[in-house]
Amino acid sequence: MSEFQGQVFAAQQANLHFCFGVASKMLEGGESLIRLNLDAAKSTLSDWHQRVQDGLTKTDGENASYLQNAVALPPTEKVLKYERQIAEIASTTQTQLAEVIDTQYQEISREFQRFVEKVTQNAPVSSEAAIAFLKQIISLANIAHDSVRKAAKQTVDFAQSSVNAATATATEIAEPADDEVEGAAKAAKH
Repeated sequence: MSEFQGQVFAAQQANLHFCFGVASKMLEGGESLIRLNLDAAKSTLSDWHQRVQDGLTKTDGENASYLQNAVALPPTEKVLKYERQIAEIASTTQTQLAEVIDTQYQEISREFQRFVEKVTQNAPVSSEAAIAFLKQIISLANIAHDSVRKAAKQTVDFAQSSVNAATATATEIAEPADDEVEGAAKAAKH
């Protein structure tokens, strides 16, 4: 096998490894999301079952209003927790994908640098300008990659802090409203 064929084979293996790495991280994120949804469904079903059971043990006059309340939406706190968990899964998946992509970029960059160095060793004397140009391209690509990586991290951090702030605000607003709804439901029962 010639050196070129070996390099092509190595590049194909690296690309295959990269594709499977990305697919694996995407599947992990999807699996986490599915697990979250299943847990939320089980929890909601269990809560509804318990509330309906409690409603059926009430006396006839209280039974109808209690059963209506039993099938009401879950408390705001649970909805906000669910939304926060979705944001965490998305953030984790994005971070893991960024790591896989960054690793691949670093490997490609090293390979390109090796290529430039081989060309440099075998280049004719009059090709210094072309070699300097290739080295400048590598430098600019690395700077651009670092800038994009930092911007992506800042975007994820900003999104996470926005979700946390929105959740905190919604919790502050929703807790008194939940308390009022519970109080009104209790007053309606009596």
